[in-house]
Amino acid sequence: MLKNCLFALFLIIVFSGTSYGQTQDLVLKVKTNGAKLTEGEKTNSKSLKTLNKGDLLTFLEVINPSGSTTIRFKVEFEGITGFISSYFVEENHLLENEIARVKELDKLRKEEELRKYDSLNKVKEKERQEYRDSWEEREKEQIRKNDSIADVMLKNAKTQGRIDFQNRLQSRREKYHKKYGKEVGERIANEKIWIGMTEEMLIDSWGNPDDINTTVTRYSNRKQYVYGLGQYVYVVNGKVDAWQN
Repeated sequence: MLKNCLFALFLIIVFSGTSYGQTQDLVLKVKTNGAKLTEGEKTNSKSLKTLNKGDLLTFLEVINPSGSTTIRFKVEFEGITGFISSYFVEENHLLENEIARVKELDKLRKEEELRKYDSLNKVKEKERQEYRDSWEEREKEQIRKNDSIADVMLKNAKTQGRIDFQNRLQSRREKYHKKYGKEVGERIANEKIWIGMTEEMLIDSWGNPDDINTTVTRYSNRKQYVYGLGQYVYVVNGKVDAWQN
């Protein structure tokens, strides 16, 4: 797992540095009259400037390369910073290289998030299985030592404990299947978490944390949820962004 993380970090550093010298002075040329320079990333954002064919834009960044059918760029024009669709600018090989680089970075980040998600769930499942195995073995040993009335009562109590556990799980399933749908509700009923789940889903899955550390900036609202046994979950703008044990 550590080797995979280091390798992914290495690739991200390599791809991040590869095109910097090529794209820091990259200029995009508007190919049609009436193109809009918008205030936000979305196409329906407020228009800041109407551009003309031949206008030159200073390239700043590729925005959400895999998030929509049309790629958008963050650019600067006459001191105004805004966003424009790739549909309105002429193609060039440096721009295509930058798009490919950012897409590869996006792919690497998603693969790393998936590895973290799989690793955490495997650890939690292993802990549950070890607990179940240990519990069943202790129960069998106790019955072998003494088949007295007290042992029978203890066995009944443990059986009731299992019944209570199953009843609790079933109750959670009914509640969260209804709230989130079967697939997401089942994951929450089994106390699983994942990147992108909402803050409310996190609390439904793991319960309230022992502590919450909050950092609010102009651009984001970040929270660190502190759970027992040194488990930390990071929430950015209302959604789970990462976690660590």
